[in-house]
Amino acid sequence: MHNHHHHVIANILHLLTGGGLGLVSASLALAFGWRSADRLPGESREPQCVYCYRAFAWQDISPLIGWLLRPDTLSFPCPCGLRKGLWQQPACEIAGFVLGLLAMYFQDWSWAAVPLCIGIGLLPAVALIDFHFGIIPDGLNFLLGLFGFLFVLIRGDDIYLSMVVAAVLLSLGLFFALVYSKWRGREMLGLGDVKFFAAGGFWLHPHTSPWFLALGGFIGVLFNLIWRHISKEKQFPFAPALCLALALCVLYQLAVNP
Repeated sequence: MHNHHHHVIANILHLLTGGGLGLVSASLALAFGWRSADRLPGESREPQCVYCYRAFAWQDISPLIGWLLRPDTLSFPCPCGLRKGLWQQPACEIAGFVLGLLAMYFQDWSWAAVPLCIGIGLLPAVALIDFHFGIIPDGLNFLLGLFGFLFVLIRGDDIYLSMVVAAVLLSLGLFFALVYSKWRGREMLGLGDVKFFAAGGFWLHPHTSPWFLALGGFIGVLFNLIWRHISKEKQFPFAPALCLALALCVLYQLAVNP
């Protein structure tokens, strides 16, 4: 009984650790990635309020307390209090926590779980930034690929096979962005999405990469239809669909091959 009780506590702590890593990753990626997307050439890279341009204090970008300790928290204000309803930070952190917790649930504890939970925690930030600005910061694509590489390396999987998958997805992305877009006469895939393809390839097995492409396309069409109905605008950013598809594929791989 005592050993069973200890085992349950250890599992709960592992799950909370995974969720915590995902939350911290999502929070910091959103703060610095948002600034990277909004920054003009020559401006500081440090996160700042987009309304009063005041540089963030350390507590403003700290996970959880960055928005929980602000006055009138439920109105989701910015640090300076000039704007309300800024749901992006709490939504991103909650999503990062859930993804990190799920990743740890399927992976179980090992050192490979660290880059796994941090990497999967980047996805909510990538999706939100592309939703608002229509771009994916290069730094976030680089980090996504780097943590995917580290995850495969530490886990002991075939790193060369992962590099091949990344190269194939990069080639497909370039085809859609350069060749297919020219043929259709409009941009079918942005270069940020192409880089996301390459970064995501490090996370995928060869047999799940086609599912990533199919899921990304299906979810993208679904999101676009919903977006057109709600906003009457013609195009919806592709990264939210790609991030959801990649998260589902990674979690599936962990579930069938823990």
